[in-house]
Amino acid sequence: MTRIKISAVILCVLVGISIFFTVWINKRCSYMLDEITGIFQLMDSGQNIQAMQRAEALDNEWNSFRKKATIMLNNQSLTEVDCISSGIPYLIKNDNDESYARLMEFKYILIMIKDGEVPTLTRVL
Repeated sequence: MTRIKISAVILCVLVGISIFFTVWINKRCSYMLDEITGIFQLMDSGQNIQAMQRAEALDNEWNSFRKKATIMLNNQSLTEVDCISSGIPYLIKNDNDESYARLMEFKYILIMIKDGEVPTLTRVL
């Protein structure tokens, strides 16, 4: 009987950890998506210095997120975003049109990461 109880406790702990990381990943991705929207607004209004500062803060946020997210997420998608996020502040600083494309790419990969963490029946089975 104690083996069944121990197994049930382990199962509950695993499910709890999974739920915690799902909520954490969704919350952090939502925050970064809001930051990207703010950067777009600053760039559209011509405030490139503030946009560059927010892009640098976004890159720092991404690096902080990545350190913890490598435990639960596919490393390939995280590496792809690393290349994108590190170049965005420099593209904004140089007033390069590619900064919009890189921000959109960053945004869509974050959306894919966020949506990929939603538990569905087909992923569980």
